[in-house]
Amino acid sequence: MPAKAAAFEQIKKLMGWCPACQKIEPEKEQTFFFANQAAVSGKMGNSQDILTSNVTFPANTSLFVLLFTVGFNVLLRVEDFSLFLAGLVLLNAIYCWLALKTFNTVVRTGSKSLYLRGFRLKDFEIPYEEIESVGAYNIEKRSKKSSLILCILGGIALCVALAYPVLEGDWRPVLLIISIFPIILFLLAKQKSRYRDLNTRLYIKTRHKKWYEWTPYYSLITDEASAAALKSLIERHSGRR
Repeated sequence: MPAKAAAFEQIKKLMGWCPACQKIEPEKEQTFFFANQAAVSGKMGNSQDILTSNVTFPANTSLFVLLFTVGFNVLLRVEDFSLFLAGLVLLNAIYCWLALKTFNTVVRTGSKSLYLRGFRLKDFEIPYEEIESVGAYNIEKRSKKSSLILCILGGIALCVALAYPVLEGDWRPVLLIISIFPIILFLLAKQKSRYRDLNTRLYIKTRHKKWYEWTPYYSLITDEASAAALKSLIERHSGRR
């Protein structure tokens, strides 16, 4: 028995087992960086600025849905079927291009302002002096059962909505729905590969609401570590704790 135990220990050592080594837990990849002022324009911060691209803006989703709904409602008014098909291809190409632009999102803290790249498909700046408060809230992940129920209910509602025009001989709404499925699948795959751990929503409330804004709140969704770092620096720059 001692000979077998010694032989077993020898085999473990040959395979790289180390009795003095402890198991090392894999560290999560950091999704934000401390940006160096030398790498960017002079007005955008100091050596402790935070830069993260692991972020999405709910405003982009709302804008995309609005443009999508308006465009397809206009297209449904076209009587000529050839023009309808041409318009359908053109609109889907435009929407795919706009959707890809929504993935070009970056948040950066500067010395005087918070910079949002790709917010409503453009660059946006919020001066720290305009920020009244900032809050971070965890997003509860929906269970698979709830997601399945919502998908079933949504499918039933969609079938009911499409039943009447199909019975009337109008297949254009069906073609519209079928045409957007490849885009949706592509965007879901792109989002899964582009972002990681989007589990925290950051709300930024400004002191003065602009006349064209619905609310003084701006929101972004990112991972927990990036949200905590952004919240800390925003509060420090704006003089709040």
